[in-house]
Amino acid sequence: MGKSLDQDDIMKPKILSPINSLEGGKRVIDAGADEVYCAVQIPPIKDFVLYRGPSSEIPSYGDLSKLVKYAHDRDIEIPLVVNWPFIADIIEKPIRDHIRKCIDSGVDALIVGDVGILSIIREMGIDIPLYASTYFMSMNTAAVRFLEKLGFDRVILERHMTIEEITKIAGSSKAGIEILIHGGGCSNINGSCYLFHYTFPELTEAQRTSHKSTPCALPFNLQNITDSSDKFEDTTVMDAFEYCSICKLPELIRTGITGFKIEGRTGSIWYQESTTRVYRELIDLIFERKMEEYERRLEELKNGVYFLPVPTNFYKLKEIWCLQNRCYYSGLSNTPYKIPLSWQTWTKQHYSWVKV
Repeated sequence: MGKSLDQDDIMKPKILSPINSLEGGKRVIDAGADEVYCAVQIPPIKDFVLYRGPSSEIPSYGDLSKLVKYAHDRDIEIPLVVNWPFIADIIEKPIRDHIRKCIDSGVDALIVGDVGILSIIREMGIDIPLYASTYFMSMNTAAVRFLEKLGFDRVILERHMTIEEITKIAGSSKAGIEILIHGGGCSNINGSCYLFHYTFPELTEAQRTSHKSTPCALPFNLQNITDSSDKFEDTTVMDAFEYCSICKLPELIRTGITGFKIEGRTGSIWYQESTTRVYRELIDLIFERKMEEYERRLEELKNGVYFLPVPTNFYKLKEIWCLQNRCYYSGLSNTPYKIPLSWQTWTKQHYSWVKV
């Protein structure tokens, strides 16, 4: 069991917010982020896309320096994302130069997701805290201990974990433990996904430009190989998309983790700012032991505005996430939507990358 919130030694987890712009950085800091994580475009290889693209990155080192100053003036740290894989010699020099420029800009830590990049950092002799990205797919104490031996000060766990597993890892690790709490995520294979970049040629343009173009979110026709009459059509059997954890915050705090990480470096500024503000408010209410107010705020959020800056019924948390049991750490498998979605929500789900 995790610690009780009545214990004086319970740790208040940091909120780590994503950004892709200087303005976004300022907004999430003002909204209550404890740390702001970001990547920066590498001029010679800015279109080198594996996990994320240029839209998820700050466009210049000049903006990074301004962000670091703004953050440090407010005692906020800036971890830098350098979690791409080292897959070709041609990218080594640009990556080395990039890391050096970012270190010179004053970033506080490096989020690394590949042993090749780690080896480059070691060869450069850089003395800076290292955080193991979720792309290391850490899911047990053995994995975390291995990363600790490699010199990582913090480990970001995979999404498809149970609260009991998180508690065990956090209680036996020297490294700080972070978990993701909000934003798009798969509860199946996430960091080891080999389908992410494949787009079926037969998809419509609308499907191809939405998140439904990823194979795991598409509907499939299923048939029993021993009984041809036993079949299902248009079943999203691989779809384990999860999004939110506002209801589970007390349980997650009791695990003893050190950080709550919000997903969304490709998101808009309003998403980054409003999500940070909501989690800041809820976590503070819990630590102020205002649980009735926390519960009341949950119902407002689930039935109301989905963290948007203006009230709307277009995209309710309760309809698309809560009633479908698609929240973080609610289980290892969340298959097809159990309750039919309204036309408005279905449309929003299919065109989820449209900026509001």
